[in-house]
Amino acid sequence: MTLSQIGRLGRKLVVFLGLFADCFGRREPRKLLHVYVQGQLSDVHRKTAEGIALEFGEAPRTLQRFLESIKWDEEKFHDRCQQVMAKEHSHPDAIGVVDESGVGKSGHETVGVGRQWNGNEGKVDNCVVGVHLSYAAPGFECLLGSGLYLPEDYANDLARREKTMSPPRCSFTRSRKSR
Repeated sequence: MTLSQIGRLGRKLVVFLGLFADCFGRREPRKLLHVYVQGQLSDVHRKTAEGIALEFGEAPRTLQRFLESIKWDEEKFHDRCQQVMAKEHSHPDAIGVVDESGVGKSGHETVGVGRQWNGNEGKVDNCVVGVHLSYAAPGFECLLGSGLYLPEDYANDLARREKTMSPPRCSFTRSRKSR
């Protein structure tokens, strides 16, 4: 979208982002969310925090800090996204789609890396695997959630998880059979 197209969204974008206002403790993060979303919708060439901030008149460090360390209720935000999607896009022919996506890795330091099935390559390989849940209805698709799959040996290796700063709560830690 161009900046003028985003500008024409005007009040609609403000109202939409207002649905998520209570996920943020203060007004400043809500304003930065607006800047970030505008940047993602825009035709800014590189959608980095710095590029978006400069395009929309914010200090780059401020937007970077918003993305990396400002506290907000991520679970409430995620739930609200799902509520909006369910209200606006429910359909009797809708389905849920579960899919995994593997990315090859050459080292052993990445969170969740291990020899496991990489569907993108069609073989067992050293990789990380994400598992995704999407919603699909006629004329509409959206991602509902994603999680990092942890191979059983990785999930049970506390020292390795601490070294790679794995999240304390990870999904998809059950054993998978090699294909």
